[in-house]
Amino acid sequence: MNRLRRAGVLLPVFSLPSPYGIGTLGKAAFDFVDFLAASGQSLWQILPMGSTGASASPYQSVSAFAGNPFYVALDLLVADGLLMKRELKPLRDATAGASRVDYAVQKELRAPLLAKAAARFIPDAGYKKFRRDNAWWLEDFERCTTEAAASVIQYLFHHQWLNLKRYANARGVGIVGDLPFYLGSDSVDYKAHPELFATDAEGRPRLIAGVPPDAFAKDGQIWNDPVYDWKEHARTGYDWWIRRFRQADALYDLCRVDHFRAFAAYFAIPAGRPASDGKWTPGPGKKFIDAVKNSVPGLGVIAEDLGIITDDIHALREYSGYPGMRVMQFAFGPGDDSSYLPHNHIEDCVCYTGTHDNPTLVEWSSKLAKPEADFARAYLGADGKGLPEAVLKAALGSVARSVIIPLQDYLGLGARARINTPSTVSKKNWTWRLSPDSLTKELAGRIAELSRMYGRA
Repeated sequence: MNRLRRAGVLLPVFSLPSPYGIGTLGKAAFDFVDFLAASGQSLWQILPMGSTGASASPYQSVSAFAGNPFYVALDLLVADGLLMKRELKPLRDATAGASRVDYAVQKELRAPLLAKAAARFIPDAGYKKFRRDNAWWLEDFERCTTEAAASVIQYLFHHQWLNLKRYANARGVGIVGDLPFYLGSDSVDYKAHPELFATDAEGRPRLIAGVPPDAFAKDGQIWNDPVYDWKEHARTGYDWWIRRFRQADALYDLCRVDHFRAFAAYFAIPAGRPASDGKWTPGPGKKFIDAVKNSVPGLGVIAEDLGIITDDIHALREYSGYPGMRVMQFAFGPGDDSSYLPHNHIEDCVCYTGTHDNPTLVEWSSKLAKPEADFARAYLGADGKGLPEAVLKAALGSVARSVIIPLQDYLGLGARARINTPSTVSKKNWTWRLSPDSLTKELAGRIAELSRMYGRA
C-alpha cells in the first residue's frame, strides 16, 4: 500500500444496518470493517459517539466523555449471557424493516434492556480497572445522569468499542473519530463544572455559541451551547481539554476536531439575543495548541477549518501542523479561485466530496445553480448526469494525502440519504440507515478499483 496516499469512507455508527433499529458495535460493524478492507480502504470516519440529547445530534452530547449506550450491541450481550434472545422481541418487532432510526423507540425499548443487562452484570477485573481509570469523569456522569447503572453500561460500550477498533486495526483500517467542540447547558460537564463556561451570577449561560450568516443559514445559527471561560481553562493548564484529547487518542487512530477555528476566534452571542448581536472573540490560540501537543504528542488530528476562515485561522492551523479539510462541494461557487478546487489542494490536507452537513453528491448536483454547474462541468469535463462521478474521481485524484468519501456518494444516493441539514429541526436529521443489501462484492470491487487507479489502495 502507498502509505503516502490513502482513502477512507465516512459512515456514522447509527447508519450501520444492524438489527433492532440503529447501528451498533456488533456484527454489522465488523462486517463493515471487512467491506472496507476488501475495498482497499484504510480509514473509517465516524461521527461523535457520545450520548445524545433531545435533538439526537451527536454534536450536542450530554457528556464530553461518555459513549452512546444505544450503540451497545444487544446480540453481544445475549452472547455474554446478560440478556435472553426472547427479551429482544419487542424491540425487534417495533423496528423491523425501519429505514430510519426512531430515537423515541430506542429510548422506550432499548434503554430498559440495557438496564436489565447491567443489573445482571457481575463486576470483573476489567470493569474495576475501567472504573479506576475513568473515575475522573465517570463519577460526574453517574451523579448528573438519570441513566440506570451508568457505569456498567459505559463499561460495556467501551469494551465493545475497543474490541471493534482492534479488529479494524488488524485488518489495516484506522478509525477516524470526531470531537465536538461545544456541549449543551444540559450536559453533565456543564452541571458538574459550570466554572469552565461563561455564566452569569445565577450560573446560567451568559454567552451562547453560534455563527454569523453564511451559506448554510442566511440569518446565522444559534446553537444554544454555552461558550467556554477560556481564562479558567488557561488557569488549569487546559486540563479538561487535555483529558478530552487523551481519551480521543485512546479511542481513535485519528480525530477530526470540529469547529477548529474557535481555538483562534469563536462567535459569542449574548444569551437571548439574535445571532446578529454576536461578535468574534479571540480563542486560546497557540498556548492551547502547545499544551495539547506537549501533553498528547502522538495524537493525530484533522482540523475542521470550514466556514468563515480568516488569516488568523490559517495561521493557527499551520502552527499546529494539523491537516485541514477541503470539501469538493464548496469548490465551484462564485468568487475568486477557490482553495477547494483540486488544483489548489496541498498534500497536507484531507479531501472530502462532502461532509455530514452536506447533501449527497447526487442531490448537490441536481440543485446546483446554472453558473456553478456550467463551471463544474467545464472544469471536470463532465456532462450533467456524470457530475457526481466526476467530482468523486477528482477528489480521489487530489494531491491530498487522505481522501474520505461519504458512502452515499459511492452508492449514488440522493436526498433521502442526507445525514443532516444544518440549522433545521427535522426528524430526518441523524436518522439515515444503510440498506442491509448495499454492501455488495461489486461495490467493494468498484471502490477498490478506483482507489488503485488513484494510488490510494
